[in-house]
Amino acid sequence: MNTNALLLWAIPALPLLGYLINAFFGAGLVKSPKPVIETEEAQFAASLADPHRYEIESEHDPVHVEGDGHTDEHDQAALDKGGMGIVGGLATAAVFLSFVLSILVSLPFFGGAKEVVFSPAFQWMSVPAVGAFPGLDLNFRLAVDSLTSLMLLIITGVGSLIHLYSMGYMANDKGYARYFGYLNLFVFFMLLLVMGSNLIVTFVGWEGVGLASYLLIGYWADRKSATDAGKKAFIVNRIGDAAFLVALFLLYKYFGTFELFGTDGILTRASTPGGLPAEYLAGGALAAASFVPFLMFIGATGKSAQAPLYVWLPDAMEGPTPVSALIHAATMVTGGVFLLARSHPLLLASTYSWTANGETFTNSWVMTVIAVVGISTAFLAATIALVQNDIKKVLAYSTVSQLGYMFLAIGVGAFGTAMFHVMTHAFFKALLFLCAGSVIHALGGEQDMRRMGGLWKKIPITAWTMAIGTVAIAGIPPFAGFFSKDEILANAFGHMGSPLLWATGVIVSGMTAFYMFRMMMKTFAGTLRYSEAVASHIHESPGNMTLPLMVLAVLSVVGGFFGGFAPLGIASPFENFLGASVAREGAEAHHLPLTVEWILIAVSVAVAIGGSLWAYNSYKKTKSGQLLVGEERENNTALHILENKWGVDGYYDKWFVEPGRRFANFLWRGVDVRTLDSGTSGVGAGIRGLAEGLKGWQSGYVRNYAFSMFLSIVFVVVLCLIAAWRAQAN
Repeated sequence: MNTNALLLWAIPALPLLGYLINAFFGAGLVKSPKPVIETEEAQFAASLADPHRYEIESEHDPVHVEGDGHTDEHDQAALDKGGMGIVGGLATAAVFLSFVLSILVSLPFFGGAKEVVFSPAFQWMSVPAVGAFPGLDLNFRLAVDSLTSLMLLIITGVGSLIHLYSMGYMANDKGYARYFGYLNLFVFFMLLLVMGSNLIVTFVGWEGVGLASYLLIGYWADRKSATDAGKKAFIVNRIGDAAFLVALFLLYKYFGTFELFGTDGILTRASTPGGLPAEYLAGGALAAASFVPFLMFIGATGKSAQAPLYVWLPDAMEGPTPVSALIHAATMVTGGVFLLARSHPLLLASTYSWTANGETFTNSWVMTVIAVVGISTAFLAATIALVQNDIKKVLAYSTVSQLGYMFLAIGVGAFGTAMFHVMTHAFFKALLFLCAGSVIHALGGEQDMRRMGGLWKKIPITAWTMAIGTVAIAGIPPFAGFFSKDEILANAFGHMGSPLLWATGVIVSGMTAFYMFRMMMKTFAGTLRYSEAVASHIHESPGNMTLPLMVLAVLSVVGGFFGGFAPLGIASPFENFLGASVAREGAEAHHLPLTVEWILIAVSVAVAIGGSLWAYNSYKKTKSGQLLVGEERENNTALHILENKWGVDGYYDKWFVEPGRRFANFLWRGVDVRTLDSGTSGVGAGIRGLAEGLKGWQSGYVRNYAFSMFLSIVFVVVLCLIAAWRAQAN
């Protein structure tokens, strides 16, 4: 057993240890002898509900956060700074050490290694054979190949930067220890999801990130909007999780194992010619070979926020901004993409053949559905992002849209390209969310871009790094987003794709550039749209917040070069790194003519630059931050449709939420209260009435007890006489 195999357990164990220590001891380290100052983001949200809540404080003691240049006595007494350093430092160190170990484990794959590395295993559960059931011996074991190691580096690398950022951002929050505990718990479950050697371990991690996400989205539990958002995310994801669970049992039915790797592993057999069971393939378009990947796709749709299950992710912005950066941009939402890339042999096996007019055709309706849903989601989310005024909501819908690009890549067979975009997206989207948090921090919790503007010179580090992230997501060369987005569009145009998919993707690219540069202009350019009191306290974020911004900005610039550039003949280190983990039988194995590639690139870049310039020219002189005002705005039907998010949430409320609530009320009032409660209450009332009738005999007088004994004896004698008479009669 090599050293790397022994290190595997330590990678998820470190964040778990950090969670346990902070859960049991963190609250004691972070003491609050005086009322705790909430984070500025939390105060802003609370002030919406109660505008007068902070009036006295804002007049005499403006709200400050760690590192804002003010060190008055009130701030110092709010929290134990030393304890905060221990709690935050421990949580951050746990994830950073996991990152270091992930690098060590990944080094062989950078050298071209293709073997899967397994951790020591222990028996998890054993179920004996019963009838037709063959029994089950399930081991709890971790496995790492190049695909897993890529996710490890993203989760722990970006995760450690977000933990460091959180030490400054959450510095004055009363739940500081609880926050870092939840953050560590999430990282643990996410690592378990990507490292599981069998589908059951993967499913435990899958459900665990759902739980941790629920806790972090609803972190500010005293806000109804936050708790509602947490419940919404949890419930919507249950739909996809149920489909994933059914797929697991079907795979066990046909393969007789949950193991992914090894001689009899599901992925190994699916990748081997003739390795799939005949009954799994039988049935053409309706075969299990198509139905099982489709169920896994539904599971991925929930986790990765694709239509129609995307509605939870924008509401998830109710959580702290660093949570949005970690869970809803860099890691959890890419879990569905990872699942499909991991199970790509099953997707390729879903292809079936038929003959018509003497010609043989092949197709996979599952992959077609994935591609269509992906590009449709990308388009839908991009249109909604065009009109958002909340800076975090813009980034939320852009996340949904970028995930749609990844699903498009999966649908056209470009599995490696999908994972390449997962990596670049993690860099620039985490950067954008953290920059948004820095803006919110500087403005005392303000998130509405209509009340921003003119911030470029006031918070220059945030402004420059956010500009880099914006150019990267817009797909403008030579930034990271250009390389991965260009590969996706080229594959969508070519093998297994269509010009229609490509054209829609290009349109989405133009909209992405427009709404992202719109966000930049409304936030940093133009005139100041906030009060002088706010302006006097605007400040750049502290070092532990700006350092992660600068690191992610560098990665957003250079990260794309890791994928090479085929039109110039530059080889892809990323492709060599993934090696055998992701097959090349899909779109990536088929190259377009060089001239066609350059034309596609030119069109895509021109559209992205055009969208950027359109936004710049439209918003550079607006004083209100709005293009349309007054009657012009009121009479714009398209604007109202987009502001209403195409009516999707209203449709769900009308046809699912309200009927579900009415049905739940019926079960509560009609079944629980009137039937079950009435029945049990009736039994209790009857016994109580009997007791009331009998308690009169408990008078304390001997004559009453003697009379009771006499009646009992008479009753027994009568019963005996009746029994004797019946026996004699027979």
